[in-house]
Amino acid sequence: MPAFSIFRDAVRAKQIIAILLKYRFDEILSKIDTPAAWITKITPAVSGHHTLWQRVRLAIEELGPTFVKAGQLLSTRPDILPRELIVELHELRNKVKAVPFTEISPLLEKELGGALENFFEGFDETPVAAGSVGQVYRANLKGEMRPVIIKAQRPNIRKNILTDLEMIQWFADQLHENIAGLRPFDLPTVVEELRQGLLNELDFTIEARNADLFNSLNQFPEQVFAPAVIDRFTTERLIVTEYVAGVPPDDRSLDKTHAAELAQMGGNSFFSQIAVTGFFHGDPHPGNLLITPDRRICFIDWGLAGQLTQRMRFHLIDLFSACNERNAEKVARIAMRMGASSRRVDQVRLEKAVTTVLFKFDDDLREMDNLGHLIFELIFVFGSNGIHVARDYTLLAKAVISIEETAHALDPDFNLAAVGNPYVRRMTWERWNPVNLARSGIDLTRERVGTLMELPLDLQRVLHRLEDQDLGILLEHRGFANVGETIHDAFSRLALAVIIGSLIIGSSFVINTGVEPLLWGYPAIGILGYILSVFMGIYIAFDILRSHKVKEPRKKRRRR
Repeated sequence: MPAFSIFRDAVRAKQIIAILLKYRFDEILSKIDTPAAWITKITPAVSGHHTLWQRVRLAIEELGPTFVKAGQLLSTRPDILPRELIVELHELRNKVKAVPFTEISPLLEKELGGALENFFEGFDETPVAAGSVGQVYRANLKGEMRPVIIKAQRPNIRKNILTDLEMIQWFADQLHENIAGLRPFDLPTVVEELRQGLLNELDFTIEARNADLFNSLNQFPEQVFAPAVIDRFTTERLIVTEYVAGVPPDDRSLDKTHAAELAQMGGNSFFSQIAVTGFFHGDPHPGNLLITPDRRICFIDWGLAGQLTQRMRFHLIDLFSACNERNAEKVARIAMRMGASSRRVDQVRLEKAVTTVLFKFDDDLREMDNLGHLIFELIFVFGSNGIHVARDYTLLAKAVISIEETAHALDPDFNLAAVGNPYVRRMTWERWNPVNLARSGIDLTRERVGTLMELPLDLQRVLHRLEDQDLGILLEHRGFANVGETIHDAFSRLALAVIIGSLIIGSSFVINTGVEPLLWGYPAIGILGYILSVFMGIYIAFDILRSHKVKEPRKKRRRR
């Protein structure tokens, strides 16, 4: 079977190959099981004088919404991607045309359980915004004249995303198997995380839950808030919230005094989200913030949010403290507590890389500026040395960058560190005050004693399994990833050969019977059987030759 027979949509697969060739990724395609005919017959277009990472971004934008969303999610993973690529991924934009309302309205009525006029009045069929996943409309609640925002999913978006994800997973598996330099990045696992992230984007109840959670935890409701969700209308494919009038933070109509107050309010809210509740908006760029007429800040679009546990917040405090001390050895030790490592960490190499980053940001550390970029650089260094930290840390770094940029746009003299220092001191006291230390010590002792008490039972279970001959050793064979596919291809060809033989034999019997209808004086059924046999035989021969041509260059490369 051809390699792409695993895909639901071979036409879409060919489109992807064409775009990758257009941006000169033919060398990568030649190293994986891409159908050779597709590579040789499609002529790459000239893409101009772009860097490698620019070509990656341009290809992603042309590949469509699923790939753009995947790229945006990957932009929060500096632990596995080069900084230059992260910068390009930040430039990704959803260039999506709005779907006609005639295609959206059936979904709306299905999710609502009735006609639109039963629930809304003055429904504006022109979308306020159109994204890769959904479209946003304005209307009023029927009988209340309460303005609301309605966000509905695009038709068939789940099917399209699942198809593209299947292709992305296949490419990741092939790259991981055939290109040794990419194996440390564990692309299949990264794609699986992407899959979960994209599927979360398709569930609007998660966005609704995030907005509600923020409002319930919000320390400054008189200054910042999220739009109230109207739960009775919210489903996986539909979310309805109150309409909030306002302007973006970079609006020129804001006076300087007001803008400086807003910057201070936003900074306080952000540090409260991090230090007090641990729950924060994952993408607070100017497009997701509104300044209301009553001088409040509204955080919209809660599809991406981060969660920091108490332990994670304490690790952040330790990290900032070590950076301020310019102590690379301490930063390295904290990094190993912050993340997980799949291989032995070369601590000397890690400390050298951290020292380089600290030297690069030396001036910023004195002024406590560009904290988000510092965190991003450190996370990339950690990942390059085999330490992969939780995604929430990278979301935090991205959020800090957005808050810094937005606040400086409002007030050029804004200092994020000055706003954050009281919260840092609060977290430090929370961690080291005697009452909490005593409580933590008691809890830890209780936990360790409980573990020791369970140890004899665990040992007894192992001995019983040994006595019952119920212990086994799991052996994992590596390097045989394609064996199953090869066996499947062989049996598929064998099955086709049996079918061809049966068709030829059956057609030979029928051809002498004179059964009507006749074609050229012979039974049409018999002739049709011969024709099918010929085409199926040509297909098998072509598939065998294609497989040989794909594998032969690899053998030659290995000899060299």
